[in-house]
Amino acid sequence: MAITSVGIDGEAIDRVTATSKPEVLIEKGMYFTTVGSFYLQKRFTAEICHVEKSQTVLGKMITARALERGTLVLAGPSDTLSLQRWIHNTSAKYPVDICLVDGAVSRLSPASPAVTESMVLTTGAAFSANIKTLVAGTRFVYDTIQLPAVPEEIRKPLENITKGIRTITEDGQIEDPGIDSALTPDQIRQVLDTCGNRIYIPGVLSNGLLKALTERKEAGKICLYVRDFSRIFAEPATFYAFLRKGGRMAQLLRPNLLAVCVNPVSPEGYCLRSEELVSHMQDALNISVYDIKNIKT
Repeated sequence: MAITSVGIDGEAIDRVTATSKPEVLIEKGMYFTTVGSFYLQKRFTAEICHVEKSQTVLGKMITARALERGTLVLAGPSDTLSLQRWIHNTSAKYPVDICLVDGAVSRLSPASPAVTESMVLTTGAAFSANIKTLVAGTRFVYDTIQLPAVPEEIRKPLENITKGIRTITEDGQIEDPGIDSALTPDQIRQVLDTCGNRIYIPGVLSNGLLKALTERKEAGKICLYVRDFSRIFAEPATFYAFLRKGGRMAQLLRPNLLAVCVNPVSPEGYCLRSEELVSHMQDALNISVYDIKNIKT
């Protein structure tokens, strides 16, 4: 196994909440990637396998193999392209069967199928101390993850299009209306005026565009194709209003969700009842949910 983090994990004090954090435990034989300054602070012996030539904000990244069990601070590739390269290079160079990426708060891009093959969705009291609010917020993310896949006959012509809006005609032809994105009011008006009812948005699906499409009389005939769930930057109310109107949404790259985990303890110190939280979450998602600190073996 190889492990890294898109944020900073394992430091004594969280830089955002100023609260204590658990250490990252590395087992003997594991490969890991972190920046040089944190590598020097590790509490175990390791063999350096590779040092990146490029410099990050925190220093050069080092990939090493643990020669004994110990703890350290992880800080690896922070952008999706670097993360893709890390996964490819690590699995190609070293005898690892899994590359594990520790995500970061509110960052869904590392879970994109363009980056990682599978994902574990984690949530908890840090999001809200109110179980109803917490469950509703998690349900929204879960529903975007579970959006259906784009039909194969449409997916193939679209898979290499990563920029600009496209419209799909009734006979399956891909047309370019000449709109780079749909983020500004002017761009949204262009989409409404020139695109048909089947639209592919490889970049960000904004709340403004989705709201404008929902307000159209023919909203029930609209089908939106997005690259993957991580590109949806719409508010839950807008997302569900579009679907209630009969609008459809599908994703080119559908993620493989392995599990949903919850943490009942917030950085501020309050603690939800684990069994109650797991029960409510399972009822809302209709899948198994785990508090890994409370699993009875």
